[in-house]
Amino acid sequence: MACSESMYAMGWVLPDHASDQRCTDLSGGLAGHTRSGTFRMPRADARPWLASLPGERSKPDGAGSESSVVERKEGLALDVLRPPGSLQADEVKVDVRWENEDTAVVTFETSDY
Repeated sequence: MACSESMYAMGWVLPDHASDQRCTDLSGGLAGHTRSGTFRMPRADARPWLASLPGERSKPDGAGSESSVVERKEGLALDVLRPPGSLQADEVKVDVRWENEDTAVVTFETSDY
């Protein structure tokens, strides 16, 4: 599945210059409908992209800013409750890890309670 489809279903837009996209869509079972994925993007664009994502914010563990983007030594994190897209997800966890000075690796996973 294309990561752009997953982002669209959550009411989000895949960041410009995203590469190495690997996304999956799992339906049924106890987990309900879930999507997960990973991609790389320019490190400098990671914080603005996270801050621009629509949806109700939830602060994951750590010190968050006003945008609820949590800064960690190894990267950034964001939890979004009930994203506005067509996907009936209760929560999306987004984790950004610094791969090097120029590149960030983004992973996301939806949860359907």
